[in-house]
Amino acid sequence: MSQRGKYIVIEGPQGVGKTTAVQKVAELLIAAGLPVKVLREPESQNDLTARAIRHLTQDPRYPMSTRTEVLLYNAARSQSLEIIRTAVNNGVYCLVDRSYLTTLAIQYYGRGDVQDYQKINEIIEFAVGDMQPDLLLVLDAPVATLRERTSSRYSGDRFDNLDEAFLERVRAGYLWEAKQRNLPVVYATGTADEVIADVWHHVEATIGQRGRTNERPKSIAEVLADSPAAKITAPVEPSSQTELPTPQDNAPHTEPQEATAQRSWLAKDSAGRLSITAAGKEVLAPLITNTEGTVYAFTENISPITAAAAMARLSRRGDDMRITLLDEFIGKADKDGQLLRRVITAYGDDSVQQLAGQHIVVENASNLLTKKLEWGRLAAYLEQSTRYIYFDERDKNDRYKYYVPEEITGSLRAEYVHAMDTIFAVYSDLVSRLTEYVRGTSTTSKKEQDAAWRAATKAQACDAIRPLLPVATKSTVGIFGSAQALENLIMDLRADDLSEARTTASNMLAELRKVSPVLFERADKPERGGATSAYYAETRQALQKLAADSLPNSLPGLSPSVTLSNFTPRNELDVIADMLYEYTDRPLQDIKTEVATWPYQKRIDVFEAYIGTRLNRRQRPGRALETMHYSWDLVCDYGIFRDLQRHRMVDDLEWQALTPRYGYEIPKLVEQAGLSDAYEKCFDVSLALYSKLQSAGLTNEAQYATLLGHKMRWKVTMNARELMHFIELRTAPQGHPGYRKLVGEMYEELKAVHPVLASAMKFINKDEDPELTRLAAERYTQSKLSQLNQTSSSKNGSR
Repeated sequence: MSQRGKYIVIEGPQGVGKTTAVQKVAELLIAAGLPVKVLREPESQNDLTARAIRHLTQDPRYPMSTRTEVLLYNAARSQSLEIIRTAVNNGVYCLVDRSYLTTLAIQYYGRGDVQDYQKINEIIEFAVGDMQPDLLLVLDAPVATLRERTSSRYSGDRFDNLDEAFLERVRAGYLWEAKQRNLPVVYATGTADEVIADVWHHVEATIGQRGRTNERPKSIAEVLADSPAAKITAPVEPSSQTELPTPQDNAPHTEPQEATAQRSWLAKDSAGRLSITAAGKEVLAPLITNTEGTVYAFTENISPITAAAAMARLSRRGDDMRITLLDEFIGKADKDGQLLRRVITAYGDDSVQQLAGQHIVVENASNLLTKKLEWGRLAAYLEQSTRYIYFDERDKNDRYKYYVPEEITGSLRAEYVHAMDTIFAVYSDLVSRLTEYVRGTSTTSKKEQDAAWRAATKAQACDAIRPLLPVATKSTVGIFGSAQALENLIMDLRADDLSEARTTASNMLAELRKVSPVLFERADKPERGGATSAYYAETRQALQKLAADSLPNSLPGLSPSVTLSNFTPRNELDVIADMLYEYTDRPLQDIKTEVATWPYQKRIDVFEAYIGTRLNRRQRPGRALETMHYSWDLVCDYGIFRDLQRHRMVDDLEWQALTPRYGYEIPKLVEQAGLSDAYEKCFDVSLALYSKLQSAGLTNEAQYATLLGHKMRWKVTMNARELMHFIELRTAPQGHPGYRKLVGEMYEELKAVHPVLASAMKFINKDEDPELTRLAAERYTQSKLSQLNQTSSSKNGSR
């Protein structure tokens, strides 16, 4: 029996030089008198079965899902490995320039065709069996080098141009797999001779061993055992795309009828310019609002993802976008998820993600989680209001609406449930009694006690009693955001200390992938979203430790509710130059130098002219005010924070862990109704539960035991333009008395340092009677609803 040969694979991204390296190594092995065979994997040159399978995967007449394609590729791989096995057993040195790493690097890491890492590896493991290479070596080079080497061979394709982002992902995939599998890496950045010398060093070490090397690559199963990949539910089934460019020996095929029809949508003149035909406009009509004019919108008949991808294409194509739609997307993108993936690859994940929006709802989120869900700037949020809804109902399990953390177990869990039930029972009793008290003491005449009055009195009672609701109270949050904003939210939640947040992140990702799979493929990939979440978690943990070591907790003293901790500029009239900038042709510094010489009144005149005559709070001055910034350190109850935290055009928004240590206040209305003792009982129960959870080491989970009425500390920075909007809105009569008071104090602090800006805030309300202001707001709402109903009735009657 002849001595066994070797199975050697030289892998790496396209353009790295692996084919050249294989050829050079083959020459050196032949020169050494060894039998050599250069093969492909999957091998389609010498095996008819593998060749037939490969033709099937690359023939566009046979569309197939990515699962089907992966299965067929690995069927061809299994077939070709038997050829390699036979050759190696007969003493032949088999050289191959690709392996299963190609599938992982291109389809999983690069294009994202297959989302489930575990599943694709199971398929590969079955196909490969025990035919691991004796040497699996990875060549690597910078993306700029790869881009330069591959540009010429892909220059004719519209979407196949492998841009830097695609190559970065492929390269990262190869390097990640090399690290996980203990594979040697040769950096192919030197001269050809230097690279071949490095490769030959590894080949010599391999052929110098008898049988298989002890330093063989890890098997797929071993890699998964050491470092399991994140599993993705509901895998996507995009249309087929090959791993590598279609070979020249593809069989000729007939052009699909659909492609022939699409050609009639566009006409090309002698100069090569495209225009839309009547047939093309007919196709576009249901998809956009205007086929002729310069402004148009997409209708509900076109997929939002397709619209986003087409818009992203604007940066690389000079045609009317309607031409691009007909030429590249309509009739293709909705059927071909892979086409969308390639657009995203070519023009950037972020660019397309920013252009596609999605609604998503999170039910039964604790009031600790709701604030984490609403932390991002670039999204819109709405949640059930504790100011308008009674939280006194029980669910189908006869439990009030509160969240129980999974970390709380055993007897402590029973104590947690008992404490929550006690607090909710008191809340339910008091909110009913206080509603009766408010209505019984109302000065509104009987004939005016209408629906608006009932809503206003209910809101008054809810406002006063809501501080008793625990932070564990469950709510529903509706979110609308771009795919990018939602992905960032998911990555942030995945890094959170709370298991509730992490579980919600997984659930959100699973549901979003059902409607927009192509836009959420990277959120939990180990090298993308996974790495980002890990960065967030590791950074936070490091700072938590440093703070605990260097800044131990102190006993709370009397803290002011409002502290203006910093503001810039010190002189508010320094903003005059910014106000004038767009109206001159001079550099900003020149304007500042000139303005500094002006008398005070002249600068005041410019400031007042810039503010103008505002008729209501929605008329906001220009963006020069955004150069002025104000940093606030605030202490208020968590209920107030919940309302104010929703402002998104702010900087530096952070809050400290919730605790009972800052105390609470008893609303005046509760005292007037004689309900103070029952009210305070809830805070006693909360404190006792919080202390038990803390003693059990459940520091994060102890926050659920605090109440909305417990005070907490947070900070935020706003520019002057946002601060004007914030103060005028949050002192409006219909606002909650608690935050109206807090924001009023912020206004006084602002007025003390920047009185000119403060004087520009004309729409600030103070000291109105809560019953009258609430009633006025409800009456206004009822009036609008009545007008809408009358309009609707009028239209129905005219039909």
